[in-house]
Amino acid sequence: MQRTRIVAVLATTMGLALAVSACGSNTTPSASTSAAGPASAGGTLSILSGTATEHWDPQRVYVGVNIEAGNRLFTRTLTTFGPVAKDSDPAEIVADAATDTGTVSADAKEWKFTIKDGIKWEDGKAVTCEDFKYGISRTFAVDVITGGPNYAIQYLDIPKNKDGSSAYAGPYKKTGQDLYDKAVTCEGSTITFKMAKPSGDFNQATTMTAFGAFRADKDQGDKSNYAIFSDGPYKLDGTWTANKGGTFVRNENWDPKTDTIRKALPDKITWDESLTQETLYERLIANQGDDQNAITFDQAPVTALSNVESGAAGRFSIVPSPYTRYLTPNFKSKVMSNDKAREALALSTDRAAYVTAAGGDQVVKATNSLINPALSSFPNTPLLAGDKGDPAKAKAALEASGLTLPVKINVAYRKNDTLDKVFSGLKTGWDAAGFETNLIGIPADQYYGTLQSPDSAPKYDVYWAGWGADFPSASTVIPQLLDSRSQISSGGPGQDYGYFDNADFNAGIDKAYALTGAEADKAWGQLDADASTKYFAVIPLINDQFVFVHGSNVEGTVVNITFTGYYDLATVSVKH
Repeated sequence: MQRTRIVAVLATTMGLALAVSACGSNTTPSASTSAAGPASAGGTLSILSGTATEHWDPQRVYVGVNIEAGNRLFTRTLTTFGPVAKDSDPAEIVADAATDTGTVSADAKEWKFTIKDGIKWEDGKAVTCEDFKYGISRTFAVDVITGGPNYAIQYLDIPKNKDGSSAYAGPYKKTGQDLYDKAVTCEGSTITFKMAKPSGDFNQATTMTAFGAFRADKDQGDKSNYAIFSDGPYKLDGTWTANKGGTFVRNENWDPKTDTIRKALPDKITWDESLTQETLYERLIANQGDDQNAITFDQAPVTALSNVESGAAGRFSIVPSPYTRYLTPNFKSKVMSNDKAREALALSTDRAAYVTAAGGDQVVKATNSLINPALSSFPNTPLLAGDKGDPAKAKAALEASGLTLPVKINVAYRKNDTLDKVFSGLKTGWDAAGFETNLIGIPADQYYGTLQSPDSAPKYDVYWAGWGADFPSASTVIPQLLDSRSQISSGGPGQDYGYFDNADFNAGIDKAYALTGAEADKAWGQLDADASTKYFAVIPLINDQFVFVHGSNVEGTVVNITFTGYYDLATVSVKH
């Protein structure tokens, strides 16, 4: 999952720095963490956020928070990951809008799903097979529906153009519409997908909102970004205001008989994203008034960690984060297209400064691997210059680049309280190596859209990003970030933000896809290592842990580490 994305993480919970210990964590079963515990229907749940929402359009959603919330509130998918009883439990893939988790052919090149009867849109009209077919078709309009996952383009048996783009251009241009209509068919309530190659894990991809239904008469293209039209238990009351939020109320046309996943207990859910992380955690720890009914999807900033155990005893959770935070040099940059400049950047990256600014080595661990430690293919690639980097060695590489020192670079990051501190520390190491670093903090609601815009290629030299596997396989990491054929198009770089395009590397991806088991793990791990130590296409930074606090009236606060790694809104309720 993108940036902030999803993955199955079955790791051991560690303690927190700054006096926050596991004994105060909600990581063991209790009334406040168990999905099977007390549950109160009604009331208003408040979601406090210091991170602005970039997309609610289901085909554009690719941030873990919004995948989780979108699916649990207003977007039904064919399959999903079910809720769990406590934080440490793995979630199983279950049927959602489909009657089961899909039927696959013997050669794994065809999948069938039958849509349940009784699922309705918020205006009372039935959700049809054609609605799912249309919704998925929007993924192919890469020049309009930007930012989302492109698994449909990768999986479906639709020819590619010479540049690797799909011969089907989506429902707006309709170029190649006949090709899509052959690959995705509807017969009554049954939707059939024809795969380009054997795909035994396709029903895991269909857990993503990008495979959700979308009604054609409600489609406004890119203007649908915040125009939520629900087939889930909640609908938007009025409009969503970027950087401020909105209010969700019950969708009276949602039938719980069709839905075994979502308890949908609160009557109303307010979402306030006008806050800073520091402010919202001050409020959650204080636990006053309406904040007793609040949760957040923002992890605790370093400034709050020392107060969590004493101020929020019994009201916090500590879980392994599914994400790797990393840098991606821009190969379209005059500087970063130079091999030695990328090497110098990697050698001078002070991960220890990142760890300190983010809260210490008990909540943040330095890494040189894109693949998360929870996956069996994790290569644990050694750091080339230790945690602190080696400015002298980096300067020698930069001098060998032929560039005139100091070398000016523009480094973009997603602006928030913690990352402001992180990048101030990283800048010190880069400048010591001979770079002249200009830090550019971009607001969260604009961040990934900026990275994916073709207009950004000449403006930035290096980007910060975060990624976790969309489901438990490295095939949802390496190709999603570094396969230029599936990512880069006239509409932008997709998730290959740095425009890395290497034929040998792409050939390695094809070989890894053809392998299974330990051989596949080894192949994906080697590609990961090559990306960070041979091509310097990425500079992995850290793996972190999530620390969340909730109000004292909130029950069912279970962190579903398989499904995005956040509080699962399927089970949350409010005492009232």
